[in-house]
Amino acid sequence: MGKTRLIQELSKSRKTLYFKAAPLSFEENIRMLKALCTRQFHKDFQQAKKLTDVLKLLAKHAEQEPLLIIFDDFPHLAAGNRRISTLITSFFNRTSNAANLFLVLCKPASAYEKECTKEQHAFLLRPFRFFEMRMLYPEMSLEEQMLLYSVTGGVPAYLRFFNPEISVKDNLYRLFFQENGSFYRLVPSRTKEFYSASSVMRSILLSLGQEEKKLQEICDDTGLTPSAASSLLLSLSSHNLAERKVPVTEDQTSRRAVYSISDGIFRFWYTYVFPYQSEIEFGQGETVFNTFVLPALDNYTKNTFETICREFLVLTDEMRTSPFPMKNVGKWWGQHPTKKRTEAIPIAAYDNNKVLLGTCFWTDEWLDIDALYKLQKHSSLFPDMEEWYYLFSKSDFVSGFEVISGSHVHVFSLEQMCGIADKYLTVYCKNDL
Repeated sequence: MGKTRLIQELSKSRKTLYFKAAPLSFEENIRMLKALCTRQFHKDFQQAKKLTDVLKLLAKHAEQEPLLIIFDDFPHLAAGNRRISTLITSFFNRTSNAANLFLVLCKPASAYEKECTKEQHAFLLRPFRFFEMRMLYPEMSLEEQMLLYSVTGGVPAYLRFFNPEISVKDNLYRLFFQENGSFYRLVPSRTKEFYSASSVMRSILLSLGQEEKKLQEICDDTGLTPSAASSLLLSLSSHNLAERKVPVTEDQTSRRAVYSISDGIFRFWYTYVFPYQSEIEFGQGETVFNTFVLPALDNYTKNTFETICREFLVLTDEMRTSPFPMKNVGKWWGQHPTKKRTEAIPIAAYDNNKVLLGTCFWTDEWLDIDALYKLQKHSSLFPDMEEWYYLFSKSDFVSGFEVISGSHVHVFSLEQMCGIADKYLTVYCKNDL
């Protein structure tokens, strides 16, 4: 997610000890740490026998000059000594304030949900949201920014592969549809690295592609049993490659769950690259890109527009301009109580007895009041809730739309969303600095 870059920025103008733990025994990692400290500080570290001895010497060194200590891939250390977190906490509690130490422990995002409640200052490093990412590319058109976000998901480590001197489409061809393309090779190599059952994992990812699917649909595509598919999807989720979603008004145990690929690069690869590998390997990647991919990119971006609209809702909640504190933002789907059919609402937010229903339109045409009437037909699904209606459009709405519709109706064009987000994020970043 760009962790290394943030660490580099943090360590600028600071005395820093950076140690990257290896998948070795605890004792071997401590020997490597002692050797690093000896090279950077003093030969006294050679006499240290335990981790606490190393920390004591670092604390002594920090009395002369503040010291930033970074333990990267910390789980490799913890795997060899389960008491290490307690040991480190105990050491810092006993250490004098004169020892000006600051410690950063880095671990995979998959460990965050399980362990953050046990740690005092844990935070999850997430990808950029669309409105944050676009601030890095002010010269790009909105369409280019959205396409870039559709493919990368705002992950900094992916964004750095895109050459700003050429168009996003030219970057896609260069990175995905040539044999030596960085992303063409990255996805299969990562799949092999993470999983012993990589062929089955690839089948699941191929089944998902760009779509969201129920567990049974995945089983039908792959031939797996529900229990086997659930286990493998959980493993994919632990590596931030798959995501389980439920309707916003239900908890995570809901049987209405659907699954999707959460990593943008993997989603694009399994949608447009994997099916055409034979042609790409045979040197026909340009033909594949021009014939099958370019015509489909607008529809691919259209699906991302829903995500961007939901991110805007989260942003309004942070700005405290939302109609109510949003407990959950996502989608809603389920059976209509009287019509006996499945209903789906692409944008929804919920808190106690209040619900926000939204929809978005990827069109260049201006929208009139009929767009609202179609959304309001879903009101019977939430009979005991206070309802708000939010409509989003790539273009705009006819004049006076909100005045005609009432105080519980709000409309936003893509340009308006970007303007509001830019103003908020610019002020927020300045205050944060």
